[in-house]
Amino acid sequence: MFLVKDRQSSRHNKIRKHLSKDPAIAVILAAADFEWTARRAILALGRSPTKTINGRFETECKGGPNALKEYWKCEVKPRLGTDLASIVSDWQRLNEKAYRLRNSLVHGAVGSVGSEYATHAVDTMLSATKAIADYALKQGEPVYGRRIRRLKQRP
Repeated sequence: MFLVKDRQSSRHNKIRKHLSKDPAIAVILAAADFEWTARRAILALGRSPTKTINGRFETECKGGPNALKEYWKCEVKPRLGTDLASIVSDWQRLNEKAYRLRNSLVHGAVGSVGSEYATHAVDTMLSATKAIADYALKQGEPVYGRRIRRLKQRP
């Protein structure tokens, strides 16, 4: 659905187009975009070699805001002193509302969602994605359009 070379604006436009057709799909795509962006930011801003970070993502295999916040705490916070939750202005809503809806849809607890509720969840996730990507860019490490590879540990 998305490629590394895709711009954030085109990703978000694709996701928003689904809100009118199938709001549940839009929620799931927004969650995927959030997790992808957060993982890429951790790779770009982290202190360990990217192979080590990717290995941790694979072996621990957890997603969602809280797991990503913990990965961030281990890799990025020691370098830059910033928590993921402080970058995302509405962390609580992301974690408690938007991701609760995502989980209900993905795990089959609900089969559909109204357009208004889905729109709020999508807006929350896309806002979080934008905040994370903007933060990485301000640190000189864009998450889009490039291969992220670091062979040595950063101080």
